[in-house]
Order: sequence, then structure tokens, then C-alpha cells
Amino acid sequence: MDNMIGKRLDGRYELIELIGAGGMADIYKARDITEDKTVAVKILKNEFAGSEDFLRRFRNESKAIALLSHPNIVKIFDVGFSDQIQYIVMEYIDGITLTEYIRLQGVLKWKDAVFFTVQILRALQHAHDRGIVHRDIKSQNVMMLSDGTIKVMDFGIARFNRESDKTLSEKAIGSVHYISPEQARGEMTDEKSDIYSVGVMLYEMLTGQKPFDGETPVAIALQHMQTVPKMPREINSSIPEGLEEITLKAMQKEPSQRYQTAGEMMNDIEEFKKDPSIVFEYKYLSADETTKYFDKVTPEQETEEELLPAEDDDTDEDIYDDEDEDEVEERRSPLLPILFAVASVFVIMTAWLIFTIVTGSIPNTSGNDDEMTMPSLINKTLDEVREEYPELQLDIDREYSTEFAEDVIMNQETPMGRTIKKNSIIKITVSDGPQEVEIRDFTNLRSEDAVQSLTKDKLKAKIVNVEDDDVAEGYVIRTDPPARTKVDQGTEVKVYVSLGNAEKPVNVPKFTDMTIEEAREKAEEKHLTLIEEQQPSNEYEEGIVFKQDPAPNSVVNQGSEVRVVVSNGESVTVEYEITIDIPASASDTGTFRFEYYRAGFKEREETRDMIANAGSTITWAVSGSEETRYQIVVTNTKDSTLRGTLLEVVVDYTSDSAVELSRQENPDIFEELRYTPPTVQTTPTSTPPFQTAPPATAPVTTPPPPVIETTTTTTQPTTPEPTPFPDDETSEPQVDDPAVGGAAAGQSAPERIS
Repeated sequence: MDNMIGKRLDGRYELIELIGAGGMADIYKARDITEDKTVAVKILKNEFAGSEDFLRRFRNESKAIALLSHPNIVKIFDVGFSDQIQYIVMEYIDGITLTEYIRLQGVLKWKDAVFFTVQILRALQHAHDRGIVHRDIKSQNVMMLSDGTIKVMDFGIARFNRESDKTLSEKAIGSVHYISPEQARGEMTDEKSDIYSVGVMLYEMLTGQKPFDGETPVAIALQHMQTVPKMPREINSSIPEGLEEITLKAMQKEPSQRYQTAGEMMNDIEEFKKDPSIVFEYKYLSADETTKYFDKVTPEQETEEELLPAEDDDTDEDIYDDEDEDEVEERRSPLLPILFAVASVFVIMTAWLIFTIVTGSIPNTSGNDDEMTMPSLINKTLDEVREEYPELQLDIDREYSTEFAEDVIMNQETPMGRTIKKNSIIKITVSDGPQEVEIRDFTNLRSEDAVQSLTKDKLKAKIVNVEDDDVAEGYVIRTDPPARTKVDQGTEVKVYVSLGNAEKPVNVPKFTDMTIEEAREKAEEKHLTLIEEQQPSNEYEEGIVFKQDPAPNSVVNQGSEVRVVVSNGESVTVEYEITIDIPASASDTGTFRFEYYRAGFKEREETRDMIANAGSTITWAVSGSEETRYQIVVTNTKDSTLRGTLLEVVVDYTSDSAVELSRQENPDIFEELRYTPPTVQTTPTSTPPFQTAPPATAPVTTPPPPVIETTTTTTQPTTPEPTPFPDDETSEPQVDDPAVGGAAAGQSAPERIS
């Protein structure tokens, strides 16, 4: 059983069951006790949790990723970091991954593949607009709910994975199948890398297989860099040609030849959905050829190609110049006129057939009253179609549209003119009208940024220039309708932009405790120039501002320079002095050996005669970069069993200056360890030691006196054990094993306090 089940993280998130495991983390279903709701908790594995560089970058990025809010992105609620565990609390999705769905379905219907792809692209566009690139788009990172809603997860974690070992390992094989060529080469990646991965997923959904596979991750990565994929329609002939072109354009090996944004790819998909028979005329070659395909051919290019003579014309003219026209005529085949006539008849008959099908002039000769010719339903309302064609069974999909009014049919799967049975199920797409969007707050942002954002939200921007002394030139004052108003896509939004940029005083913001990115944005907002300097710090993480000049709330003119010091993530060694006074009363207690311990290990020792040292001060110079415990232990040189702790201090170096967290001292230790020599005591007898014999002439008949035994008792002085202070949470374990401390085999370990 998983030993994490049942545990509570930070006393709030109770882990219920393991629901997923990946190369970097394990995912648990959990209950948020505070909010009383089900969440998912992703816990980083130990091999990643041990990297300080990874953790530092992960923490900073998690703050930015948590700001993403989109219906197609798994929401991040909370992050937690400690020495033992690092975790992310996310929205719990009751569904399956796209990988599992493809495995169950084999090959997806192209409409389903398009439906899923559009949702993924919407999620990516939301993230890309905020400067966040996923870098690990794959079907395993796409969750699907029972209603077909897509949720993209794992934003940001993959971007730090590149900071570690760049070797393609077996753990990375899941991502290697979707990796972009530039990412496989170790080059810088941007939004277009995510577009490539989306193309690979679309290829997989349409064909049921990945474009490249191999025995090792390196072999797969090389194919992404060098090999042209097999044409999807060669694997699945039911794929529309236009959708195949979209897939292959997204998978172009050169980033400049791909879709440049998620929005561009969605625009082509929208065109395809309106007319599934569309051909974009992207030029490309199959897997047997090596030339890349390029951009769409324009009508002007087609005209130029028609007007330019073929390269072979000059060659033919050179040959014919030296020959007689009769000889040329003789060499022409007599079959050419016949073939030309047959081809002309074929073209005419084909054109007539197409015309009659389109116009519906071919009568139904089957004589079957159960059949009918499929009409055109596009641009008709649902009510009109139900009234005109009650015999049709409609399977309705709905999508937002700025071109079709609500309840107007945008697309039909069965083409017009086809003979179908009455009561057939006809799949159609009906417009839900324009989607409602919320106007963002563009106040104090550049006008071009506001226009770009409005365009992406499919709103029409109209710039209105006005004079305003309070807002710099080129910056947005307000919008009409105002910010946070919900309007339909296609609505015109007036953007009022300031013409003035009068130099004026501003208050310097507080930049300390901000990330450098936040500080730059705030400085730009206040029209201040930020001068950056990096320094080490124990107190601040990498990229955090911890000093500034001028101070916050200082008044300066716009355009003034503000100097900030940013943590470079390196630690600082801080020096400190520990002092303790030896009491004057210790002058007659003897000579003592002083031992100095750092974190339980002895650094040095010395002998001090209390006659000379009583009343003096001991100063111990120390330094470090983390919390450390120090002890001074004294031993009476006349009896080594008389041993105890004079001083114990815990010093914290994690800030930019050392701080004593605790101090315990025992100035009476010298009296307690005073040496007392042993004493000898005897038991007195009741008779003298010798007995005088009686005279021979007077024999004594009395019995001899009793023998008195002399007992000698030696009393040893009481020797108190060392008196260390009570253990606390920072105390080092007291062990006698000489190997403690990490001594190598064959070497003696440093002496440790016991």
C-alpha cells in the first residue's frame, strides 16, 4: 500500500488514493478539508525535489501559472514547498486522458479530432498570450470529460525539465513522440513548438498511430528532425484533404513554415469546418520526397505561373530551329488528334454530370419513394429545416460564430445532391451566435497591446486619441464599453488613448519582495528606468528584489533611474562571534579542558587554568549560511569523568545577518565539576592491638579475648556526568559510533560530542 495514502499536507489536503504516476510526479486524489471539496495533488518525485535550481525555478513559475484561468486549462489552486515534500494542488478532473481515449477508439472521427484540437488550441492561445509556453504538449497531458470537454494540464513543469539533464532517457519517451525538431536539437523553444506538438496529436487522432516511432528516444528524436512523416491519407483515406494539409503545416520542421500562433491554426480549422471539401493548396511532398511544403499559393502566383513560358520551350525551339517544318510535322503522332477528341468529350460529359448533380436536374430513376436527394441546409434556421424537411432526423452540434446568427445552420456533414434514405440521420452544425467575452482592463497599457488583445478576443478596436495630462502618450486611458463589461464577439470597442506625456513627479513604488519581472512591469507603468544588479542572498530566492534606491515612496520625475538589487540564488557566508564570561568565583576550581563543538563535531580544544582565566571572556569566531548549533564542553583535567556543558547556542545564518535563536549557559559548571580527593575512614576497636600474657606463675583459666577485625572503607568522590542541556528539536543525536560524521573506510571520523 502507498505510504502516502491518509497523510495530510499542511494539515489541509488529505490524500485519498493514487490516480496517476508520471516521470516527474505522482498524482493523488485528495480532499481539501478547509474548502470541503475534492482536489488533485501532484507530488514531485525525490529525484526532482533534490535539485535546488529546479525547485527555485519551479516555485517562481508556479506563481505565474496559477494565474491562468481558462475553461480548457486545469486550474491550479495552491502550491506547497518544504524540505520534505513539494506539491501542487489542482482542479480534480473526473475523466480520462486523450491517450486512453485514442487507445479505446483506435482512430477518431475527423470531426471529433477537430473538436478536441480546437479546445487544445484555445487553451494554448490563452497561455501564449500571457507569455507561458507549455513545452510538453502530448496526449497524456490532455484530460477529457464525459461531455467531450478538454482540459490541458501540466503547464510550466516541463519548461524546467529542460534545465536538468538534456539526455533523452527512457523516462522521456512519452514526450519524445511529440517533441518539436528545435526542442530535440536543444535550441530555444517558443509558441511554435507547442503548435508542432498539437500537429502530432492531430496526426495521431486521425490515423491511430504516431508519425514517428523507434526503439530508442534518440532514434525518434532524429526522425522528428530529419524525416518527413507518412501522409495521413495514405493511412486513413477518409481524412479530408484540407484537414491533412492543416495537420502537416502544423508539423513543418522549420518553425517559420508552421502556423505562427494557435489563432492562425484555428482560423484554418474554422475555414475547413465551413467547407470540409476545401483545399488550401499548401505545397508539400510525401514521405518519399525530401522537400518541405510551403505557404498557400496565392491567385497572383497562379497567374504568374500561367504567363511564364515553360523552361522546356526554349529547348524545343533550339531543336526545331535546325530542322525543316515538314520533318517536324512528320514526327507528330497521328494518334494525337484522336486522343484530344476523346479527352474533350470526357471533359464535357464530366462537366454536365457535375452540373446536373448540383442543380438537382437528374431525376430519381430508382422509383423508390423511401429515397430523396439531400438538400442544402446551410444558412437556414433550424425551424425552417424542420418545417421543410420533416423526414430528416437531425443530429445537432453547436458552435459559437460571428458570421452566422443564432440557430442558423453553419455546416452539414452529408453533401447536397447525394441520394439518401428518408428519415436518415443528418449531422449538422448550428450556430450559437457570437460568443460572449469580457473586455479586459487596458488602463495604463500601450495602445498597440490593447488592440492586439481585443483582436485576439474577436472584438473590433477603434482608437480614439484624446488629451490627458495624467496618462503618458500612447497609453490607454479607458475603453467604451468599460473594462469588465461582457459583450458579444464582433462588438466594436472604443479605446481612448492619451496624446500627452507631460513630465511629472511620481512616487517610487516598493520594489523589494517583487520578482524582477514584476518590478520591470511596475517601473514601466510608472515610467521609471530600472537599473538592475545581482547579488547573493540567504534570505531571498533567485530573481527576487531585496534592495532598492531611492527608497519606496520617494518622489522623483518620470524617466528617473531606480537601482534595484536582485538575488542571484547563491548563498552568503555570514560571520558571527559567540562570547561567554567565566565567573570570577571559578578561580580556585582547578584546570579545565575546553572543547568547542559545531553541529555535534569538535572543531578544537584548549586547556585553561581557572586561576589565570577566572573573570575573563571567551570569544569564539564562527561563520555559516544555515541554522547551526554550537556547544562548549568543559572537563576537569584531574578527573575526566567531571564533564559538562558550559554553553549551547543556536545561530541562524539564513538571513543576510546572523541571529541567535537560542542560548543556554551554565556559569556554575566549574563549581559543579570541582575536583575532591578521596578520603579513608577506619572503624575503632574496643581493645588494644596487643594482649599481655599473664605471668607463668599465675595461669589464667579464662577464655582468650575475641579477635577484633579491622575494616577499612575507602569512599570515592561523587563524579557527576556531563550535564548537557535538555534536548530540543535542533539537538544533534548523541552517539558513540566513531563512524558518525561520514568518515570514509579506513579513516577515523572527526570526534563528536557524546
